[in-house]
Formats: sequence, C-alpha cells, structure tokens
Amino acid sequence: MVGRKAFEITPELLERVEAYAAAGMTKQEIAASLGIHQATLYRKINDNRDFSEAIKTGQAKGIVAVTNYLIESARKGNVTAQIFYLKNRS
Repeated sequence: MVGRKAFEITPELLERVEAYAAAGMTKQEIAASLGIHQATLYRKINDNRDFSEAIKTGQAKGIVAVTNYLIESARKGNVTAQIFYLKNRS
C-alpha cells in the first residue's frame, strides 16, 4: 500500500510559507495551499522551529506592509486612515 508523500520542510517551502503568511493568508488557507490538513500544519508549527518562525516572520512582514500603507494614507490626508491610526495606537 502506498501512502501520501511525506511532508518535507525545505528552504523553498519555508519561503513559500513566509510569503503566504505575509500576504495575509490564514493558517487554514496556508494548509490548503500546501495540500495538507490543518492538523498537520499545526503539528509542524509545534514540532519545527523554522516552520513556526517562517509563519511568524511572514505575518510580521504583512503587518508592517499594511501599517506603512495606513500611515502613508494618513499623511496624504485620508481622514479615515488618520482616525483609525490614532484610535489603534498602543
């Protein structure tokens, strides 16, 4: 009986996962894009530090990109962006 091919974490896979997370994909969407079950994704996150860091780094990059866009919009006079930025500063 032949099963599924083992899910191997390679440098190329880590780059893809980071890019997916940076694009704002949820973990469910990342799992689907990789062709794995969500449980497998969470197991890999818990068992593999590089995999976990790729997701965290990607999410941080996505937040930075959106924050930069929001700040630029606020500076250009977008009142909604100004209000949102000021209300959500921590």
